[in-house]
Amino acid sequence: MQKNEIEIQNKKAALSQNGTEHVINKWLKLWETYDLNLLDDIFLQTEDLTYFSSEKEGLMIGYKHLKPHHLGFGFVEGGKQPEKSLWLEDITTKIYGETAMVAAVWYFGDRNAVKDSISKGPVTFILSNDKQGNAKIIHTHFANY
Repeated sequence: MQKNEIEIQNKKAALSQNGTEHVINKWLKLWETYDLNLLDDIFLQTEDLTYFSSEKEGLMIGYKHLKPHHLGFGFVEGGKQPEKSLWLEDITTKIYGETAMVAAVWYFGDRNAVKDSISKGPVTFILSNDKQGNAKIIHTHFANY
């Protein structure tokens, strides 16, 4: 192989707006269904994954912590009907080649309630491609207002 061909093969594919939105929509589906089985399609399954929860102190490092964390919220394999809704507003996406940043405000509760009466806060997702070239979340940071 020539040098240029090797460089092209070694270079990661840039993330796209559509690919990034697809992952965020899968994440929203996770919260609509409480289906633990969706985690694998959304998050990078390595020790490189990091996650700050708004409900638990400290930084979780590694994919192995995500299933127990979500089990604690009542997620189950196959899903169930949640009592409350989670949604995002004020979504901003920035793509930096191989990495994307999605920032938004999360809301959790009754969609028909006054927004000041339900849980909310900022969230940031960092996405990157896995080894198969699929966009995945590699870092999440939730906070509360």
